Amino acid sequence: MNNKYEIEYWDRVDYYSVNSKVKSTEIWEGSKEEIFKKFYDKNNSLRYCNGSYYKFKNKLIEKEYKEWYDSLSENTKFNMYYGNGIVD
Repeated sequence: MNNKYEIEYWDRVDYYSVNSKVKSTEIWEGSKEEIFKKFYDKNNSLRYCNGSYYKFKNKLIEKEYKEWYDSLSENTKFNMYYGNGIVD
């Protein structure tokens, strides 16, 4: 079943600011698990970009995402974080 989720992209106000603001809003379609995986991948790709992140506009979906992520095994979380990378 495909659902629509409203996702906000936040980024720093400017290069020297520590504050972020909504830069765009996107509608993502897919199953809940597909959207959660995409959400994780998008935010993971921004892990070195201070002040940049994606956020669910709906607080209930954000709560469900956190519950979904917390329910994953440590092995799954590790593989999601590092992907095909080699870890020494």
